Amino acid sequence: MNQGNSGEYRRKLIDVTLPLTQISYASIAYKERKVGTIKNLHKWFAPMPTPALRALIFASLVDDPGPGKERDDLIELVKELVPFDGTAPSDDVLRKARRLIATSNPELPTVIDPFAGGGSTIVEALRLGLPAVSSDLNPVAALVTRALGELLPSIALTPAISKSNDAARMRDLPYDGFADDLRHYGALVHERVKEKIRHYYPVPDGGAPVAWLWARTAPCSNPMCAVQVPLFGSPWLSKQKGREATLEPVVNGDQIQFVVHQGKDGPAKATKGSGRAQFACPKCSSPLGERELRALGQAGKLGLQLMAYCMDTKSGRTFISPSAELEQGVAVDVPDDLDELEIGGNTKNFAPPLYGLSRQEDLYTPRQLAVLAAFADEVAEIYDQVIEDGGSQEQARAITTLLGICISKMAQGCSSLVRWRLDSRNGAAKPEPGFGTQAMPMLWDFAETYPFGGSVGSWSAQITSVIGVLKSLPAGVEQGRVAQIDARRAGDLVEPGTSLIVTDPPYFGQINYADLSDYFYLWLRRALRGVHPDLFATIATPKTVELVANPARHEGSKEKAQQYFIDGFTEVFTSLQKASRPDLPIIVAYAAKQDDSAGKGAVSSAWVSLLQAVLASGLGVVGTMPIDSTMSTRQVSQGANALASYIILICRPRYAEEVADKSTFLAQLQEELPEAIEALRKGGVSPLDMGQAAIGPGMRIFSGYKEVLQPDGKPMTVREALIEIDKAATAIIDGEEAEFDAPTRFALKWFRQFAFDRGAYGDADVVLRQTGTAIRDLVEAGIVSNTPRSTVCLLDFDDLPANYDPVKDDRISHWEVAIHLAKRFNEQGIDGAARLVAGIRSRADAAISLDRVNRLVHRLFKISDRKYQKTAAMYNELGTAWPDIMTAAQNVTPERYVTPEIDNLFSSFEEEADDNDE
Repeated sequence: MNQGNSGEYRRKLIDVTLPLTQISYASIAYKERKVGTIKNLHKWFAPMPTPALRALIFASLVDDPGPGKERDDLIELVKELVPFDGTAPSDDVLRKARRLIATSNPELPTVIDPFAGGGSTIVEALRLGLPAVSSDLNPVAALVTRALGELLPSIALTPAISKSNDAARMRDLPYDGFADDLRHYGALVHERVKEKIRHYYPVPDGGAPVAWLWARTAPCSNPMCAVQVPLFGSPWLSKQKGREATLEPVVNGDQIQFVVHQGKDGPAKATKGSGRAQFACPKCSSPLGERELRALGQAGKLGLQLMAYCMDTKSGRTFISPSAELEQGVAVDVPDDLDELEIGGNTKNFAPPLYGLSRQEDLYTPRQLAVLAAFADEVAEIYDQVIEDGGSQEQARAITTLLGICISKMAQGCSSLVRWRLDSRNGAAKPEPGFGTQAMPMLWDFAETYPFGGSVGSWSAQITSVIGVLKSLPAGVEQGRVAQIDARRAGDLVEPGTSLIVTDPPYFGQINYADLSDYFYLWLRRALRGVHPDLFATIATPKTVELVANPARHEGSKEKAQQYFIDGFTEVFTSLQKASRPDLPIIVAYAAKQDDSAGKGAVSSAWVSLLQAVLASGLGVVGTMPIDSTMSTRQVSQGANALASYIILICRPRYAEEVADKSTFLAQLQEELPEAIEALRKGGVSPLDMGQAAIGPGMRIFSGYKEVLQPDGKPMTVREALIEIDKAATAIIDGEEAEFDAPTRFALKWFRQFAFDRGAYGDADVVLRQTGTAIRDLVEAGIVSNTPRSTVCLLDFDDLPANYDPVKDDRISHWEVAIHLAKRFNEQGIDGAARLVAGIRSRADAAISLDRVNRLVHRLFKISDRKYQKTAAMYNELGTAWPDIMTAAQNVTPERYVTPEIDNLFSSFEEEADDNDE
């Protein structure tokens, strides 16, 4: 069959292989790093991890030498480029990588990313010594990327302008001088603003302010009750051992007053009930529901009430009850020249407008508006100050830009979107900045942080965070180039045929990038429009031409929004092909929900739309690979649909001339998908993402034909192809059950119906006969319990013996190995699971195939998903870690236990069971 690519080019490493497990681990470690990465410069939404981009760029540019030592050495170098801890590689490794790139590319290509986002692509391209261009229609993304890829490289190694104390220098790193200047001019801004408005924040003696905790209020729904009901969700201020504190709303006539109680035995009752926006009056118990609150909000009748004040003292974090002083007795002068920006109209993701908070400025208390505007106004003056102090224009732009970004970061921790969060590990409490998800919820109670302190939301905290980013940047590299431009025209930024395209495009309609960015744009524009007039010429971020499938911009029509997305991306990929060097692949990283909310099949509209655009532009998918990015805090939960993996599409121009019929396409799927799915499993693709990862090899087959014709002669659509790929992948996975041993087949059938619950023996007997098994054998094998009489249940994880020895198990089964491995990995991690695997491998017989156990793990996840969440999570984690467990098992000694004789626990097996066996 014509594979759809008859163009002449030398294969690159990415066309052949990559160490996906190490890249995934490095990506996970990067995402879990709390400080010192480029993602700490500014909030962006679902950014691609930099280690993955570094590996993809390198592997797309170096020639594959073929099987043997040279290829092995290249793979080892890729591993060195992505250290396990998610940090940047050493200078020696980078020099070696640059030499190899130059050897394969006598004329270095320009790396171009038309969806710059958080700036990851340009930073990693520059780190590898490549010229780089990034663009984004969104001015916030363009600003962040410009700072990272254009402004900061221009002033690396430049001495400080200021004469600040050198005590806090960064060990003579390339950006030490710049860090000194950020501290110096940041301190100037801090003192000037504090001098103007510190009286807005009355602070009692005894400690450093942390936050004022507020609740929104609404008039009681009972007309005979004049109470303003405080709307708050939890009475707990802290659950930290020895420092427990709670709130109590006390009724005093027609007033509600809050009292703080110290200790874990204080009253613990909130006004919020179960369900969304359901509250009750503390005085008369009348309910306040969502409908009433929306009407009150639209009528402007929601208020604010202080619940508590938090400060840090010598003895620790302390809470005190409200007082007249703390209630902000000073009139606040809110600026009257703030830009008026409406909050996004997608009420599914933007809830405040439903309750009358329709403008960005409605998300702040008056003094938060005053303090953010004051900081923005002072930063706007810093450019001229730097020039007066003898700094260059490059230094003035860079210093002012990063201070402006600090205001934007400060806004994330200084609004009514800031939660008061209790740490689930130790009960300690602190403010949590907004945008933990890519949405804007309605918070009824929130924390107002102190801008002049050192904690969350303060100016000094933002300066410290930004300086921490500098250590992660490459130094001694050329400047990149960043433009604010529609991605449809991004190909025009470079000479035709000179570039490597690497991009992480918008995820269909999942993230409202422009609407979310307005939150930051309000403050960035006020501070930086004089420094970046090209980025801040408009009142709000551009939205009408944004390449996302937002029905709100297409008369509420999902179909029109999807077609807009497809048409737009067809133009993007067509433009990028002109810029792409003919011998290089086009790399597209994508992640999207697996299901289709429209109910039109087991495929995602996001994937249909992107792939349809790829093919319509004349590209084909010649390879795919998954890169895991699951953070340790991620949970597999009911209804959750976020992916653990990015799917990397390797695209090249299509030269396919062959037309196939549907039966030929399906036959090829059946022939090639089993091997591809097995390779994905062995590569550590999580069971959660297997269906999504199978899209890659399936679309490689589909796009290798000019057309695939349906029986009626019509061309098969991308959606129809994805449905067939999903069916084929599911059939392959389901069909594998026949290869398992009889006890495992019984356990699978039973688990589908009962999980670990008890079922009647009569039901079990049907399955026993289907699978050719006997209950006594399953009991003695440690798979089921037949006690009490006439019932059967599978042994749950907690029922399994802690000292299981697979070597001495004479009734070993795939089921038993899988469930013990899941338990061992959950309790002891990779090393514990590896010792169990080593024991299985050391058996004298070959009763157990570990490849089959891996397939069983994926099967069990699929059965458990959405029904048995704990079980699904355990099997998903085990499947993801499988390659590392297998590797570790090669270097450990099998455990040896003295296995106790099976006792007479099941000896009460009744004659009824004997009769049934007969």
